[in-house]
Amino acid sequence: MFGLPYQGVATFLKSPLDAHRPFGFVGIPYDGSVTFRPGARLAPNAIRRASMMLTDGHHPEFATDPCERVTDLGDIDITQVAQHAALARIEEAVTALGQARPSCRLMMAGGDHLTMGVLRALRRRFDQPLALIHFDAHCDTWARHFGDDIGHGTFLRNAIEEGVVDPTRTMSLGLRSPVDPVTREWLIGQGGLQMSSRQLMRTEGEALARHVRERIGDAPVYVTFDIDVLDPAHAPGTGTPEIGGITTMKALELLESLRHCNMVGMDVVEVSPPFDNHDVTALAAATLLWTWAAMLPL
Repeated sequence: MFGLPYQGVATFLKSPLDAHRPFGFVGIPYDGSVTFRPGARLAPNAIRRASMMLTDGHHPEFATDPCERVTDLGDIDITQVAQHAALARIEEAVTALGQARPSCRLMMAGGDHLTMGVLRALRRRFDQPLALIHFDAHCDTWARHFGDDIGHGTFLRNAIEEGVVDPTRTMSLGLRSPVDPVTREWLIGQGGLQMSSRQLMRTEGEALARHVRERIGDAPVYVTFDIDVLDPAHAPGTGTPEIGGITTMKALELLESLRHCNMVGMDVVEVSPPFDNHDVTALAAATLLWTWAAMLPL
């Protein structure tokens, strides 16, 4: 038995591999769609290592020990080149996990923002377009990304156009990057809601919860958390950093406010360990996932 945080095999929260528990950690070690700084393929193991700091007891806000709720399901075996093939592999793996573990809520760690593969699998599983809460510095509604029809900056547009996400139940939160006006306003034109990082910093958790209840209700909702929604002071290890982001404290407050939603999955993506500083970005990602596993009713 390894009791100290730095001892033992670095699974997520030092959890057993492949146990039948209500939450499953899955790594997506892919960065083949990177457009600025590479390295996000190394994120899952960095997040695992950082999570070992979170194994000393119960969550401070909830009467639960996430270490008793989570199992580490390993990484998706994925190509590092063709993006369409990578998406297909993610979809296939999430579908298989859903069939094998129908009651397990998946917590995905990446890796480029290829949430589209996860959403395709969940859309089929729930037989309806999903609601989506999208924390990100970038709107991710580009029609093309540097000549490609898909990429880590197109996933939200792709998901809406493909019908896997309901645009009227989609919220993009924390936006602030440079972008042309047409792309910036695209989600609003589809009936979705956007908030800038400045608006988000001024929004209390309970106010966000009210917005979510009004827009999403009890629909199945997926939460995708691009780590670059955080200011680079709090998350330097990411591929496309944008100053003026939210703090880690605000991120936790907002995430915790969503605890009554019908959340069917979550990811934290775009962590790039080569650009991290003393693992603070990996620890932020691990803590967000740890909090999600702590706060939801079983």
